[in-house]
Amino acid sequence: MPPPLRRAVAAARTRIARVRVRLTVVATALLAVGLALAAGVMLLVLHQSLLSTADGVTRARATEIADAIRTTPIAALDAGVLAPTTSVDLVQIVDAGGRVLATSPGGSRTPMTSPVAVGSTRTLDDAEVPGEDVKFRATVRGVSTPTGVVTVIVGAAEGPIDRVLLIVAAIVASIFPIILVMIAAATYVLSGRTLAPVERIRSRVAAITGSGLDQRVPVPDTGDEIADLAETMNAMLDRLDAAHRRQVQFVGDASHELRSPLVTLLGLLDLAASRGDGVDGTTVAQVLLPEARRLHDLIDDLLLLARSDESASLPVTDVDLDDVVDADVRRLRETSTIAVSAVVRAIRVRGDRETLARALRNLTDNAVRHARSTVRVSMAPGDTEGTARIDVEDDGPGIPAADRARVIERFTRLDAARSRGDAGGSGLGLAIVSEIARAHGGSLVIDGSPLGGTRARVTIPVAGGEVDQSTATSR
Repeated sequence: MPPPLRRAVAAARTRIARVRVRLTVVATALLAVGLALAAGVMLLVLHQSLLSTADGVTRARATEIADAIRTTPIAALDAGVLAPTTSVDLVQIVDAGGRVLATSPGGSRTPMTSPVAVGSTRTLDDAEVPGEDVKFRATVRGVSTPTGVVTVIVGAAEGPIDRVLLIVAAIVASIFPIILVMIAAATYVLSGRTLAPVERIRSRVAAITGSGLDQRVPVPDTGDEIADLAETMNAMLDRLDAAHRRQVQFVGDASHELRSPLVTLLGLLDLAASRGDGVDGTTVAQVLLPEARRLHDLIDDLLLLARSDESASLPVTDVDLDDVVDADVRRLRETSTIAVSAVVRAIRVRGDRETLARALRNLTDNAVRHARSTVRVSMAPGDTEGTARIDVEDDGPGIPAADRARVIERFTRLDAARSRGDAGGSGLGLAIVSEIARAHGGSLVIDGSPLGGTRARVTIPVAGGEVDQSTATSR
């Protein structure tokens, strides 16, 4: 196939593939089929109606002649009875031997059909007089007369009937294409107007780039499916915009957090290199090693959050949550001077033991960091059936109500300055806890504690859907 022809065929396929063209083609094709069926039914009904009318007229004339010849000799019949009209073209009276006794003026002396029995009435279709080309729709009736049995034949020529059908068919054939063209044009225009909002949505979406996610597609005021599509697209753009902003903020905050320990490490190493001597052990123990550990922990936190953003599935096993809580409480008592109390209940969940322990450790370390003297860890059935909750409370200064939802966001810290080390943290601890809870089908809520400080509540579904309420122990 030559290239120009190939391009023309491709362009034609592209045009046909468009919804507007497809709608027009389908609507026109369906209408054409409907009109063809309607025309066929109409012509069939018209033909049957014309035949029925012809049968009625010929039957009436045959009855009239039969009634007349029962009492009147055939030779004395009124000429008007045998005369043709606009509806009757041929009248014949045939004796039992097949001889035409009387016929309409100018009519053939050859019988149209053979005689029939007395009292019998027949309807002939496409009947012909031998030697003539005219076809008739005829009524044939056998009649008993004083002179013997005769057959009355009254026929109506089928030519006028066929001409009426041809005229109607010609009218239909000339009008229906005009109707098809008008409907096709109307469908093309109306479908174009209907799909115009879709094209505006498409062009706006095509113009939106990564740096212009604040743009939105126009929502038509039609209240139909296209308006629903536009609203759905805007909701998706809202989510993409929010995700993009979070990503930009995350990269900026992560860069800031990573820069701090790296600047410290590089500064000491540059200083050691410029002096030409090594780094002393005190500097390594008090500065380099803590900063390196902080950098290591920060990278682990970032990797964990990145995996959660990718919806990476956790290894799921049966986990005795009370064992996780008990182990963390023992760790706190061994490493902290804060008084730690605990109410432990036998609870089993489906999840990953390591990440659950990480979430609890983040909460308890955060509580110890801000507590004045007491930290309390408690386990209980959740507010929703089939769930359990872990509360970690402290008696510290607490978090203002306006900041309790915001503090769960990544790199959010309420400290006056972004200090280093354990005093300030990286601002990822609660965000990690929230992501771990979400990965287990639960949630994290921050509110006030009866101790006077903050309460962090983690709610997660339990394995089997029930919590044993008879095994709570204080430790």
